[in-house]
Amino acid sequence: MKAVAYSLKDVAGVNIVDVLRQRHGFTEDGSFQGNPVYRLDDCVLVAYSDSLLYAESFPFEVEFCVVASRHRSQSGKPTLTCHSPGNFGKAEAGGESGSLAFSPAKLIKKSLDSLKACAVDLTYDVSLEVTHHGPTELTCPLVFVEVGSKMNQWQDMAACTVAAKAIEACLFGEEDEVPVGIGFGGPHYAPNFTQISGMALGHILPKYARDFLTEELFLQMIEKTVPKPTYCVLDWKGLRGAEKKKITAYAEKHGLLVERTTNLK
Repeated sequence: MKAVAYSLKDVAGVNIVDVLRQRHGFTEDGSFQGNPVYRLDDCVLVAYSDSLLYAESFPFEVEFCVVASRHRSQSGKPTLTCHSPGNFGKAEAGGESGSLAFSPAKLIKKSLDSLKACAVDLTYDVSLEVTHHGPTELTCPLVFVEVGSKMNQWQDMAACTVAAKAIEACLFGEEDEVPVGIGFGGPHYAPNFTQISGMALGHILPKYARDFLTEELFLQMIEKTVPKPTYCVLDWKGLRGAEKKKITAYAEKHGLLVERTTNLK
């Protein structure tokens, strides 16, 4: 079973799921937290009454879950994003400190590729974000697909339709046969990782979280990226020399190949 989750307090999430229901004929089948669950074959749409960031359980055993969500930013710039949830440091927006969710790397790539392809006529930035916020303790792989960054965009049905199409690609598309990696360095909106075309990326640790990097956290990035990564990808100019050495040493110790973002565009 495959799932899409959203919060009834999230305007963009509700709009994205409304598009999915209209385009594919999901029908009501049961309830969760007093809210209708919608089903189409092996796919379910599940509404939470409160924020998904703090979710600690999921009502079904599923292969993966895509979270339809709003995106917030201080800039308010129109943006379409996708990313893995997780907290490299202190948990400030759901989940547990120092804990990562399971990251479905190939679905993240599929989401990003779809956002890029379907947003060409919109005045929105498209970005792969680094790993951040909760939830972290659900047992299924999670990817957030988001519309941002303020109410005007959350209510923009053209943008919500683009996000819905990215979710459709996850639910109904074929799995990409590409190598899988984890990423290190660069800023939050990860422009160099966003431009990578020949690899699927799971967890990405940005330069602002570099002080949290330990071998234990490195191993958690590997263990919670699905499928298991074979590459360690570095945003070379977004890391200090000592950090590059530490990451390279961890990668060599644990059997990952090291690559630079500039070689994968």
